[in-house]
Amino acid sequence: MKKKSTMDKFTDFALKISEPLGKFANTDAIFSIVSGLTAVMPIIMIGSIFLIFYVLGSPDVGTSGKALLPFLSPWTQNFVWLNNATLGMMALYCSVAIPYTFAERKKVSTKSASLMGIATFILFTVGGLDSEGGILINSFSASGLFACILTSLISVSILKWCIEHNVTIKMPSSVPPNVGMAFASLIPYAISFTLAWSIRSLLNFDFVSFLNSVLEPIISGSDSIWTAMLLSFLVLLLWSIGLHGDNMLLSLFTPFGLMWINQNAEALSNGVPANELPQILAGIGQTGLLRLSIWTSAVWPLIFLMVISKNKFLKTLGWTTFGPGIFTIVEPVVYGLPIALNPFLMIPFILSGTVATGIGYLLMSTPLLGKFYALVPWATPPFLLGPLGTGDWKTIIIPVMAFIIGLVIYLPFWRLYVKSLEDGAVEESV
Repeated sequence: MKKKSTMDKFTDFALKISEPLGKFANTDAIFSIVSGLTAVMPIIMIGSIFLIFYVLGSPDVGTSGKALLPFLSPWTQNFVWLNNATLGMMALYCSVAIPYTFAERKKVSTKSASLMGIATFILFTVGGLDSEGGILINSFSASGLFACILTSLISVSILKWCIEHNVTIKMPSSVPPNVGMAFASLIPYAISFTLAWSIRSLLNFDFVSFLNSVLEPIISGSDSIWTAMLLSFLVLLLWSIGLHGDNMLLSLFTPFGLMWINQNAEALSNGVPANELPQILAGIGQTGLLRLSIWTSAVWPLIFLMVISKNKFLKTLGWTTFGPGIFTIVEPVVYGLPIALNPFLMIPFILSGTVATGIGYLLMSTPLLGKFYALVPWATPPFLLGPLGTGDWKTIIIPVMAFIIGLVIYLPFWRLYVKSLEDGAVEESV
């Protein structure tokens, strides 16, 4: 029996972990959570834009004592208010989006599921009134995100169970379908609402506070250089065998990334400088440090090497992928060169992104650079992503550093790869 090479063993390992990850990411619950979070991204991004306006117009941000754009100063508190009503209420918006997607997967009414989801979430998290008689909405922020996920999945499951077991009020066939569905939902609504209200009000159990106190050590400990490097390694490993690592793995960390970016945004609005914000991996899954380091080290050097190559195929491919690559759209390189299952390029592809992420984390953990407090679209070029998301132009250091690291790691492997192409051309001509 022929002994497997190191590359074969490496590929076998990647395929072995990709199958369970793919199945897990495609379960109804996980797919619905990720899709629901993705659906509320426009709301969060707009809130982030207005937080940037607040930073530009506030003399309290930074050490100069002067606003960068003084004409924005009269509206800074209004900018904060809009940010609080969007990014600061992400869990409330998710309580509509997640049940909608979960209902689609379960093949029940999306309209009923969405209304049921938001009402159940409010009943489960709002415990009373403040001193002025207003509803307490602390749990509508990212701190209530896990409660939102729980109530979304449970409420839709109750709706699905009641319909399957005919635990509904059936109306005559002459009744319009919309009216019939409204009455059919009465019992599932009653069960879901009563359960949520009993836990929160009768038992006086604050699930959000309880869960946050339990998860705080885990969540805080997850924001580390080892988490960043491990995620980069696994994401690139999946890409290297042709699987979409971002969708399969990185997107699963979006709830943590959104919680962290909300914490940074809140700290910033309270006067904490951007370089002293608590969470370094804020925005992970959508934006943030990994977007600055992974593709600028794992793909940009390859595009550069292709562009300057004397090989006609490589040069043409380099210029073709240059435009998309600037916006970190990497599929043309991963599948066009290809990197996927390429014995010459797989190792430097994974190694460069992992190393660059680790060094980027160390840089961002120092007071030298600001941390992410705004959610910026993932396809924003990294040299703009950092300044827009952190308010600090010095974050350009990270993609520049990542590019250099990637270039150094790739060079010896690239020479072997180009030589293999030349040898192949000679053999074909013979």
